[in-house]
Amino acid sequence: MNQSDIAHRDQVLRAYFEGRNWDQAGEQALKQRFVSDSKTLLPDYPFVINDEWEVNPGRTDEGRGDLVFTDGNGRFAVVEVKYIDLTGEKRSGLWKNIKNSNTKKRAKVRKQAKKYAEYLSEKLDVTASVEAYFFTNQCKLPQRVDLSDVDES
Repeated sequence: MNQSDIAHRDQVLRAYFEGRNWDQAGEQALKQRFVSDSKTLLPDYPFVINDEWEVNPGRTDEGRGDLVFTDGNGRFAVVEVKYIDLTGEKRSGLWKNIKNSNTKKRAKVRKQAKKYAEYLSEKLDVTASVEAYFFTNQCKLPQRVDLSDVDES
């Protein structure tokens, strides 16, 4: 992808998120906020180039990544976004169960970010650099995932 393509994709995706006035709750609202604030949240990667991408094209059962950013010079950031119901208002059950469920969601989004970044890294040129991040409504900044970490399944 050349610089012109990158700039064009960034412009189109930012306009899409900026003009999005439906589905203003949960994960979509969090993604919209992340994209609009990405120059502050992810300053090393100023261009958003993908949204809701199939990890393995034609195989949605293998996962869909949320966002991909680039610096335009061969460095990429995969960002997984997850809304976590902190109050438990949308779920019934004991607070202990809700807290446990939220812990599992954080672990899942971290694992997804790592998996999708590894996949993208395999598909790109060997000189490309890919980092993984996850972002939830529990954190003010995206959390970097070390790709060398061993999965704790």
